[in-house]
Amino acid sequence: MAKNNQLRPIRQTNRIFDWRQRRSWLASIRYYAGHVLTPELRTYLIQKRPECWSDDVSWLPDAKYILPELTRSLTSYYTHFKGFHGCRPLNLRSYYENGLIGQNSEFLCNMFREIFYDVPQEEVENVISQFADRGSAERGVMWLVGSDRFLVEECGHYLIQGSEYLMSLAANLSHSPNSEDYSRRLRKYGIPTVLEVDIPVSMLSLSQRTELAKMILSEWGQLLTRRLLSLRDDPPCYVIRQNIPSEYLRNHYHPNRITDPHKGRSIYINRHMTCDMCY
Repeated sequence: MAKNNQLRPIRQTNRIFDWRQRRSWLASIRYYAGHVLTPELRTYLIQKRPECWSDDVSWLPDAKYILPELTRSLTSYYTHFKGFHGCRPLNLRSYYENGLIGQNSEFLCNMFREIFYDVPQEEVENVISQFADRGSAERGVMWLVGSDRFLVEECGHYLIQGSEYLMSLAANLSHSPNSEDYSRRLRKYGIPTVLEVDIPVSMLSLSQRTELAKMILSEWGQLLTRRLLSLRDDPPCYVIRQNIPSEYLRNHYHPNRITDPHKGRSIYINRHMTCDMCY
């Protein structure tokens, strides 16, 4: 995969939580949470060997204290959380100039009208009206995940076809059984792109910080008790409800091979390995 070499340096005082670097963040727990994850607690868990789930922390003897305190310590120690956003933009210059802009349904609907210019206007406008409430509810929102590999292998449709809002509009565009599969037309516009972003802690809600703390506790507990759970290594998902300034965009690249969940997990080959912002 071709990587953009225009990396933006981060001040040494910043600490970036990167889910992909599991060994690193597990080792760092002792620096910020030693007063919470005490020797007494470790001894208790080693003896009891509970199943250390992330969605149910009842395996902790004093979860009402430990979870909030670990969340506070975690988000005091780290300044940013690394996230990855999958998209299919026509160009990337606007990202480096204006940052990542939350979902704008008016902009996407206008793009939808341009892409499906040859479809009867009545049908296009009918579909747009059906999604008016969703457009309002999701205004300004964007989604990122903690692993670019997971994004490419499990969520490849965002890179292959772009915005989920556009995909939903296209999927609901009425057409006869013998006509074009309109969602496939989205594959002709833009370049599959992974954006690497360092999200400031302040942009995450308390509930998201708590969910991340639960995931970390689960990983720590499984390692401590030597009782590994048979789970997929799903990374955290970050839902951001404000624009992310360009200063937090660290890098981007265009993966060559993308798993396509809309075509039986076949491999989509991306032929566009460079863009106007690749050097």
